[in-house]
Amino acid sequence: MSSNELNNKARQYKPSTVRRLDTLSGNECANPDCSKKLIAEDGISIVSKICHIAAASKEGPRYDENMSDDERRGFDNLILLCDEHHVIIDNKANELLYPTALLKTWKSAHEKKILELLSNKNLLSKHPLALNKVINSVGRKMDEILDLPQPINAPNPSDKISFNNIQRYESVIKEFAVYQGKLNKIYEEIEREGSTKKELVLHNIKRLYINVRKDYATIEDIRKNADIIVDRVIEKMLENIDKASNKLDEFDQETVEFSLMIIIVDAFMRCNILEEPPKSVI
Repeated sequence: MSSNELNNKARQYKPSTVRRLDTLSGNECANPDCSKKLIAEDGISIVSKICHIAAASKEGPRYDENMSDDERRGFDNLILLCDEHHVIIDNKANELLYPTALLKTWKSAHEKKILELLSNKNLLSKHPLALNKVINSVGRKMDEILDLPQPINAPNPSDKISFNNIQRYESVIKEFAVYQGKLNKIYEEIEREGSTKKELVLHNIKRLYINVRKDYATIEDIRKNADIIVDRVIEKMLENIDKASNKLDEFDQETVEFSLMIIIVDAFMRCNILEEPPKSVI
């Protein structure tokens, strides 16, 4: 890689982004017609490549001049591929064969499949304390408690999915909704010990969402970018976990991602992330 590429902010990936790409790859190339693994047969050598859907620089394929470098290096604009398909897709001669819309479809379908597989792995039975520890990490008091707006209604999840125009995360929300009862029991156990972790978790997610939402001026902007907004909130949660004193290094990334999705879906149900439909829609 040249010095210019190294200095290109669009190639300076956040550690949380790389970890999430790895986790949601499922050790498979995102090309639906490819069966190559992203870890070599020795079990340790990485043979995956991070590919920009919209190029990191003007010389690359699918470059979008309207994107910022932060958007170019963001989770939504990156896809994990085997080395061969990375070379094919980044070949300018193939640009028309692999447009942005196609690569986004690959990414969406592949990550949705992996998240659904995670839901079926019953990771909580293997790591019964994982969800508690992720709650403790997400629910730590970072700054002063802000006076944030509270949801008035508890809308039907399907109404909220439709109102926010969620697409990539629609089936994931429905898959992970079944864990809401398990999460509520953990919250109840923590509250009996005199902790306010539930309120802090929801408050912190709401604060992250409100911070991300500043980049989207209208409800139409939010509806166009609902899945990206969820990605951005999750990434910020991962960054905050990295800063916490109680690290989660004892758990693999699949388990952390799984636990985070349970918490995010619960926050979605409680209207702490994305927009609440007007009463006429409910």
